[in-house]
Amino acid sequence: MQGYILKIIPTKTQDLIVKILTPQSLRSFYRFYGARHSTIGLGYKIDFEEHPNAHFLPQVRHILHLSFGWECEWERVYVWQRFLGLLERHLDEVYEVGEFYFNLLEQNAKKIAKQNPLRVFLESYARLLEYEGRLGRQEENRCFVCDRLLESHITLGRAFLFAHPQCVHGFVFNKSQVLEFFAHASTLHLEDIEVQKLWQILCLGL
Repeated sequence: MQGYILKIIPTKTQDLIVKILTPQSLRSFYRFYGARHSTIGLGYKIDFEEHPNAHFLPQVRHILHLSFGWECEWERVYVWQRFLGLLERHLDEVYEVGEFYFNLLEQNAKKIAKQNPLRVFLESYARLLEYEGRLGRQEENRCFVCDRLLESHITLGRAFLFAHPQCVHGFVFNKSQVLEFFAHASTLHLEDIEVQKLWQILCLGL
């Protein structure tokens, strides 16, 4: 079985509780003496075996780290781990998550080897919003705070909800550019400074 490690929780001993996203689910496993094993790391893609436990969490054994070439580049690893942490909180308490989220990480893991990781994850987030049916509010062209019509410039709340600059204080964006970003799940038309601002908003939560 393959999966991505989205969260690691140390216990009082050197054991670990590990949350792993597989194509079918996001589940917690127990790893004896996990702190001693280099194959356990936040964001790692692993191949593993599950051993059921009638009295506690299933154990994860025979772990093989399926590494990526970019894992030696700190900046890419930082962005990767940050996004996976956001995704773990977003999917918290969800057991059956479907293949979309696993496949999204599979695609991102390939792209960030050569592309700007901020752009990669912003574009994947646009696809996530579409998949979850959360783009409707933006398309209504109304402020999520006061419900009045928006003008040409907007600010963004958590989950990229549109607002008037006077309703939500923050970075101001051209509305048409943000709509284009959602429509094509692409940041090609955005400057680096705009990408950095969008990333900061994304880090507020999915």
